[in-house]
Amino acid sequence: MLNVLLKPWQQATWLPRIGLILTVLSFFFLYPGVTEPIMTIKASISMFGLKSTIFEETRSIWQTVLSLQEAGYAEVGFMVVTFSIIIPVTKGLLILWAWFRPARWRWQLISVISKWSMADVFVVAILVAFFTAKATAELQSALHDGFYWFLAYCLLSILSGQCLASYADQQKKL
Repeated sequence: MLNVLLKPWQQATWLPRIGLILTVLSFFFLYPGVTEPIMTIKASISMFGLKSTIFEETRSIWQTVLSLQEAGYAEVGFMVVTFSIIIPVTKGLLILWAWFRPARWRWQLISVISKWSMADVFVVAILVAFFTAKATAELQSALHDGFYWFLAYCLLSILSGQCLASYADQQKKL
């Protein structure tokens, strides 16, 4: 059993090995990226020389999804979950599966799924969710740890994909 698991590792060059390590490591960044607060939005208004806060909210990706559902925007919440949780986890699991059980079609499936890992859709959906506050006031925002955790996940995922590309091409030719 151990020999079956080690065989792909022994056959791969150093670049795909780094890609696999980065894929596994990216999972450790994804969870806090989804559950830790990502941003605070604060709206205030100035009247007669006094500044008053009328809205201040800090949310994680998951809290944003729940808020969108409560506000009747379940479709947008579903998109956020799909692009920030479901696709990344599916892609990571498929990479592990294709690594240990190489097959051309598995790498092709990963290639198709990777095209749907759209961090820009995620970012836009989050910003729209935060800026739906109907205020004509001064808006301030601050990024929190969750944003950086998720950013680290995205960067590691992209980098791991680049490192695994040569291994995937090699497996596709088999």
